[in-house]
Amino acid sequence: MYESLAKKLESTTAVKWFPGRGAKEEWIVEAEAELGFNLPPSYRWWLKNYGIALLSGTGILKLGPSETRDIDDMDILYIHRLNQEDEEWRAMYPHRLDLFVPDEDELYYFDTSSSNEQGEFTVIRYDLMNGIVEEYAPSFAEFLEQLIDRRSSVY
Repeated sequence: MYESLAKKLESTTAVKWFPGRGAKEEWIVEAEAELGFNLPPSYRWWLKNYGIALLSGTGILKLGPSETRDIDDMDILYIHRLNQEDEEWRAMYPHRLDLFVPDEDELYYFDTSSSNEQGEFTVIRYDLMNGIVEEYAPSFAEFLEQLIDRRSSVY
């Protein structure tokens, strides 16, 4: 189902991933229970098969074991918890689950209100410099493929 993405991951230099560091199913189930919704299928696939990766030196948010989650600033649930502590943030972004923050100019997040028939969430790009919020990709898999393509052509 994700053959194209897997092939790109094998050959790209834009993404450095670490074999054998995939998330365990119970970590995903725990996170989904806390979030109150299922993570998108392509992101679940990514978590289980790859788990940890750097895209041009910046980490894509991952999911780790619950015992390290409270101190792991690369854990998607940890970042979500921090965001939820801010009442103003919660009011402004009730359906935002941060995914990738490559620099101070932009960030990418799941729009959890946008689940399609496959259970995928739209990935949104937020241009922090210009205040532009736009759809970047209809799924995590397509988000990652686009970023790999874009970053591979730069280097």
